[in-house]
Amino acid sequence: MYVYELPNYFNRVPGTIKNGIIKMNKATNNIYKYYENGKTKISKEGIEWLCKNCFKHKYLELLEEYKMELTEIYIERGYPYDVFLTKYESKLLRTDKYLWKYIR
Repeated sequence: MYVYELPNYFNRVPGTIKNGIIKMNKATNNIYKYYENGKTKISKEGIEWLCKNCFKHKYLELLEEYKMELTEIYIERGYPYDVFLTKYESKLLRTDKYLWKYIR
């Protein structure tokens, strides 16, 4: 992703993005930054590094979106969702062992 696209992606001002890139470059020795057609680009791994280490709010948003996608798939396939049973309760209800691994 080009550096000029990052403020829109992270919803931050360009100065904050620049500070994050400087921090990333110091920590990783510029391995995630490269030039293409005279413009600076940040690799996928660099974007991930920025998310995890500088812009945690964006990282948490991406994780929440991913979790919701997985939840939708889980529900579509008919697995039990939002069922919180202890092992003792599952024995009382005679929950199948195969089903138990999906409940946890």
